[in-house]
Amino acid sequence: MTLKKKIIWSTISVFVLLCFYVCYVARPVDVATDTEVEGLNSEVEQILYYAGLAPSSHNAQMWDVKVYPTEGKIVISPDTSRLLYAVDQESREAYISMGAYARSCMLAFEAYGYNTSLHVSDNGQSITVIYTNSGMARDEGLLNLMKRRHTDKREYTSAAIPEFFQEGLKGIRGAVFVPENTEAFSLIKDQTLSAAEEQRDNQEIRDELADWLRFSNWEAEKKKDGLTAEQNGITGLGKVIYYTFGTHWFAKGDTFAQTGYEMAQRQAESCAGYLLIISNDTNIGYIEAGMHLTEAWLYAVRNDIEVQPMSFAVENKARRFAIQNALKLPYTPQMVLRIGYVDGAYGINALVRRDLKDYIEVK
Repeated sequence: MTLKKKIIWSTISVFVLLCFYVCYVARPVDVATDTEVEGLNSEVEQILYYAGLAPSSHNAQMWDVKVYPTEGKIVISPDTSRLLYAVDQESREAYISMGAYARSCMLAFEAYGYNTSLHVSDNGQSITVIYTNSGMARDEGLLNLMKRRHTDKREYTSAAIPEFFQEGLKGIRGAVFVPENTEAFSLIKDQTLSAAEEQRDNQEIRDELADWLRFSNWEAEKKKDGLTAEQNGITGLGKVIYYTFGTHWFAKGDTFAQTGYEMAQRQAESCAGYLLIISNDTNIGYIEAGMHLTEAWLYAVRNDIEVQPMSFAVENKARRFAIQNALKLPYTPQMVLRIGYVDGAYGINALVRRDLKDYIEVK
């Protein structure tokens, strides 16, 4: 073989290997969540899988669940080993996530034909869900909505949120819509970006976020939590670059933090409005906010409206009350959601969730 042919074949081989590498790294993450829990029947296992699709900060899934199958009772409490001590010093977002899990749990049981009721302890440290089988038919539509719910960090179009959607939000407790091009929108955007800038410069918060970022499909599929490239709005060739050069160490540095802040700037301005979830500023209020968040988010999914939590500003108590006073809200804003439409297909849930046996105990 001549030198020229060797060079050609070597170039082709390198190109083919590079294509295989790109395709392998860019493939969608595929987390196989094990739903089997000793002591539970398969139907309850599936119900609790859907409950576990509830949103949580950094996808930390900071809930501990005890099931009493003979009593038809589930007790939900915070998993202190998974709390975000830097960005969520009050554990406010942990209780919001508990509330979201509890409401998702109730909806999943109801979708399978069960009746449910809920009780929150006086101090808000635990939530009890009671379930009984009513024999009603399964609601596949609701289950599909729960599986379809996701965070979308892409650029949103300038299309306005329809009036019917805004009217429908009035039926969801704690939901307040703030349209683009209003003084309230500008105030929330400015507070959001000021808070994001503060977090950019806070090394403890940067370090904590870096620990929850996943820099390969393998890492995501092994840990089954945290934020993958897809969950950060990075796909295709961008994902290949992110996973090839990204590391936890790099994510703690200035360059990564500045890039994240600049992305937040673009996102804060690229939406049709903000959706606030308001409640009392107590543990019980946080739980209620999580329940209302679930309702509002699924309502958005039903109408193909994309959602991204951008709650930087309300992670600080002083900013929460400042926004409440400025907007004359009856209760404190606990979540700020960026909402709108995207060009192209509606987003997909990456379905990165832990095995049920890792956080569910049967009593």
